[in-house]
Amino acid sequence: MVWLSLVLVKGPSVCRKPWTRDAYLPAVLLSLLLGSSPSLAQTDAFEADFAFQEHHPQGLEPADAGGDFLSGLSINGYLKNETAFRFDEPRSITKIRNIFYLDSEYRISSRSNLVFSGWAYYDLAYDLFDYKTISGRAVRDEDQPLVFVDNLRQEKDSPVADIRELYLDFFTENMDIRIGKQFIVWGVLEGIRITDELNPLDFRELILPDLLDYRIPLWSLKMDYYFSTSSLELVWIPDIRFHKPAPQGSEWELLQRVPGTVEPDTYKLENSELGFKYSSTLYDTEVSLSYFWTWDDFPVVFREIDLDSSQEPKFFPTYTRIQMFGATFVRQIGARILKGEIAYVPDKFFGLRNDVDRNNDRIVDSQGELRKKHIRWGLGLDFNAWGADWSPAISQWIILDYDNGLIQDEFDTSLTLFARKPLPRHSAIFELLAIALVNLEELYLNPELTFEVTDRFQIGTGLNLFFGNKSQFGVTPAGNVANLNTVEQRAQFFGNFNDNDRVYATFKYTF
Repeated sequence: MVWLSLVLVKGPSVCRKPWTRDAYLPAVLLSLLLGSSPSLAQTDAFEADFAFQEHHPQGLEPADAGGDFLSGLSINGYLKNETAFRFDEPRSITKIRNIFYLDSEYRISSRSNLVFSGWAYYDLAYDLFDYKTISGRAVRDEDQPLVFVDNLRQEKDSPVADIRELYLDFFTENMDIRIGKQFIVWGVLEGIRITDELNPLDFRELILPDLLDYRIPLWSLKMDYYFSTSSLELVWIPDIRFHKPAPQGSEWELLQRVPGTVEPDTYKLENSELGFKYSSTLYDTEVSLSYFWTWDDFPVVFREIDLDSSQEPKFFPTYTRIQMFGATFVRQIGARILKGEIAYVPDKFFGLRNDVDRNNDRIVDSQGELRKKHIRWGLGLDFNAWGADWSPAISQWIILDYDNGLIQDEFDTSLTLFARKPLPRHSAIFELLAIALVNLEELYLNPELTFEVTDRFQIGTGLNLFFGNKSQFGVTPAGNVANLNTVEQRAQFFGNFNDNDRVYATFKYTF
């Protein structure tokens, strides 16, 4: 995973505006979502080979006109408690989160259905323990001035109530249409974002939650057209959102929100994101080609730094458009499954070091950013050995026509491993997730053991372990405020949470 920007900003806020042509877009989506379904024909089911599951009309039968109105309604969900204890100083219980999750599906007819899922949770830890103890920022930021730590905001990820999915499915003989708030997953390497950049991420708890739990759902239109041996997927996303940082002042805050960030207006036609994906089978290999016209989910931090002045640097963070050309493949080789992804991005900005001044004007060149072409690729293998499922993978970013002044390395490599071992004698499952960021010399480990007490009740326990160094950016005073020293810039990720190691327990009841 590559972290390219110095700062993150919060997603766009919705402001009241005069009713214009562009303001009709959310109204059209809502009216289509709530409107009656047209008379359409039944389709053959299309099953993706990915690990993510989607609602699909396979096995639906025509509703009995004389039956109960609620006969087509199915409801399930879970009640869950997540409790975590940080065993690094300052030691503290940092989470007692109680979650209610509801997932429902209503079969309107054999040709359409309505899906809703949502959750609400409350974290009791903030009622029982001091916020500053929970956040641990006095230790994590001990190299910062005391006034910085004292003035940190105290935002909480609690209480929360959110609609996760709300969409309407229509099915024809050769086409499926899904409209509403949804997740759209394109990648074949689970947990690795190469071509799978449609939904932004919520970093409220870094990347520790389950895969879909830290994705941000978007109001979107998705159409899948099925040919005899292939399919074409079209995506339109008018709901423009970006990566959401952790609450300010919390233990998981990494990147700062910057006031004045230039953001595109959401639900404005010209700002919409568009994509298509063509999938087929070639020589017993499932392949896909994709194109996505989108916004970079990280802002480009243009900045003005005068190396001869004591004035503070000026930042001009702006969101920019990018294009992504992607391809994936999945091939079974005996008892093993080989997966791969590649993406070409011709127009992404990368940050320059704050000491790059090649024209000797004592101003950081190019406002601190360079537009470069780059390639992302990943390769993974799924197999079974020693009674366990193993999924090792490698991914890499390559910046083409590399400039030595860039903060990011020309080749940026990550290694991941997911292992799953059933323990039937103990009605338990052991899982291990390991992520190594090679260039940054960082490591994240997440061993977890889950016991199936009954068919509906689970108890789990695990560890979140972080290894690495902290990030470092900017310029520092050199003796007096009139002189500045540039410092070696280092953009780290896991290392920033080296003091956040914790043990956790979960209690989950499904219904």
